[in-house]
Amino acid sequence: MKIFVSVDAEGMPWAPSKYMMSPGQPLYNELRRIMTLVTNVVAEEAFKHGVEEVIVADSHGAMVNIDPFELDKRVSLIRGFPRPMAMISQATGVDAAFFLGYHSSPQLGGVLGHTYSGRIVQRVRLSECDAATEYLLNTYALGELGVPVALVAGDAKLREHVEKHTPWARFIALKDTVSYYADHTPPWNRLEHELREAVKEAINATKNREVKPLKPKEPWIEVELKRPFHADIAELFPCVERIDGVTIRLTCNNYIENYKLFEGIVIAAYSFEK
Repeated sequence: MKIFVSVDAEGMPWAPSKYMMSPGQPLYNELRRIMTLVTNVVAEEAFKHGVEEVIVADSHGAMVNIDPFELDKRVSLIRGFPRPMAMISQATGVDAAFFLGYHSSPQLGGVLGHTYSGRIVQRVRLSECDAATEYLLNTYALGELGVPVALVAGDAKLREHVEKHTPWARFIALKDTVSYYADHTPPWNRLEHELREAVKEAINATKNREVKPLKPKEPWIEVELKRPFHADIAELFPCVERIDGVTIRLTCNNYIENYKLFEGIVIAAYSFEK
């Protein structure tokens, strides 16, 4: 069995602060330790229950956060950005995907909630969701690749979202929201136990074919951007329909093409911001 693990940051325990989220910030090394610790617990438990290969995709910011020297030596690591399919790059041919440290959208609230880029994107709409999270964006893309999501661990605000769209996936709350910049993390001993149990259950569910890929009913992605000039940039790309001053719809033939287009538009807009 082969498992793909996408690791984000804002939904990690003890990680509520903008001063943790990028290199050069005073608490960034704390974030690296936390992400590596949680990833190691999941990898160790996966190997314990018969998983033969664990592929970890560092999926936050510049995507070079996990400490490779402290990471379980049996794990292969995908690092760096930009890369095709971003948070789920290289996920083909695996039996299931796990999401760690995932967070909410702005509309759901939650600690440091955003969708893909807080500087560029205000809201993402999909055919079955008016305020999509990165969890759902990635789950749909994996679904088109035939990969089911079997475990999601992150901000408690995601629970209802995960239970609605992928009720077969195990969900573990790594933290509760106090405010946008404050969280409440349970004792680590309890959290580690719950996480290990969830990994075991997710692996068993995958072996028993109780999990399934989730595909969107329609492939379009609608994006409400932060500023009109972000939409101006988006209009330079094919398959982009301008809805209003800040809203675009991506209309490629399939969802993965729209996913990649969304990634490209955000990178282009972000580059212009800088």
